[in-house]
Amino acid sequence: MSWKDQWRSRAPQRIRDSLGRARSGPGPERDTALLLLKSGAAGVLAWGLAQYVIASPQPTYAPFTALLVVQSTAYRSLMQSFRYVLAVVLGVVAAGLVGPLLGENAGAFAVMLAITLVLGRWQRLGSQGLQVSVAGVFAYNALLGTRESMLWEIIMMALLGAGVGIGISMFVLPPLRYRTAASGVEEVSNATQTLLKDMADGLDDGLPDSETAEDWLHRARQLDDTLASAREAVEHGAESVVLNPRRLLHPRSVPRSFAGYRTLMESLGRAGEQIRSIAYGLLRVREQDPSVCPSADFLRAYGELLATLSRAAGLIGSLQESMEEAEEGAKGEDPLIDTLERGREQHRRLADEAEGAAWPSHGVLLTDADRLLVEFGHAHEQGATQPLCEE
Repeated sequence: MSWKDQWRSRAPQRIRDSLGRARSGPGPERDTALLLLKSGAAGVLAWGLAQYVIASPQPTYAPFTALLVVQSTAYRSLMQSFRYVLAVVLGVVAAGLVGPLLGENAGAFAVMLAITLVLGRWQRLGSQGLQVSVAGVFAYNALLGTRESMLWEIIMMALLGAGVGIGISMFVLPPLRYRTAASGVEEVSNATQTLLKDMADGLDDGLPDSETAEDWLHRARQLDDTLASAREAVEHGAESVVLNPRRLLHPRSVPRSFAGYRTLMESLGRAGEQIRSIAYGLLRVREQDPSVCPSADFLRAYGELLATLSRAAGLIGSLQESMEEAEEGAKGEDPLIDTLERGREQHRRLADEAEGAAWPSHGVLLTDADRLLVEFGHAHEQGATQPLCEE
């Protein structure tokens, strides 16, 4: 059986699996299915209004616009609607000016197309820039039939389709995905915590071998991919809240600002850079003079410091837990503050012991650890302890 036959035989099962996941709970499959249903509903409604209510001679422009406008979030739908309508207006105006001035011929059409292509490069139009030329072509075609009124009809149908698309996007089950921001932060913090814990455990036996140090360095570099995915989750969560009427149903739980989440992302991103530097330093320390290399005792103590930093990284990701502990008030100190203070004390002891000839090799590792403490402290002050919404 060829690979094409295998793909065809498995396609029905993939479709059934996707439908099953869409029915079972929230996720990409359900989001895709909902977006398809909303797009179809917007297209049919826009065409019905244009064809039967307004009786427009250009009814197809309304559903065409509606299909382009419906996006995954209400905010994105509004922005696409604004850009598309602006592109249509620019294209229609260009055709309406060039046609009467230069006549109906190939040269005039070329001039009109050149103008719309240039206008379509305007950055504010984004991905809708090509629609300037598309609208210009349709409008110029309307002029060939000496139906100048068709230009206005095109604009009206674009506005109708945009209105229907925005309405469907905003008021028909608009996704509210603010929890993806907390999930993104937790994913990065867990990955950081796990790597620091493995590095701490690996230093119990002294200097790691080259293969182990290279593995730590590789995993530290992979944190960039995890961070990029988490940042996307934070921004998607923030975007889903904007202009979403469903947030009025959850005034206490929906964040009013995602600045704290973004601060956490930046701090964890800089922490990843320091972890890469630590892993690289441990990989290269074997190349140094043995007389100034970190001793087994120093490395074990340094591992204990990394274990403390590992716990701090895990606490940073527990936003909801941190909020609940903060609400308890006098019942106990903030665990993240206690952890960071313990880490600073461990760092001070290591710095005192590393003075002298050994400082150059020890200092690199201690400097990176100190920067991790600073980053985690900054994350705590600016992000982790902020409530999800203001009272």
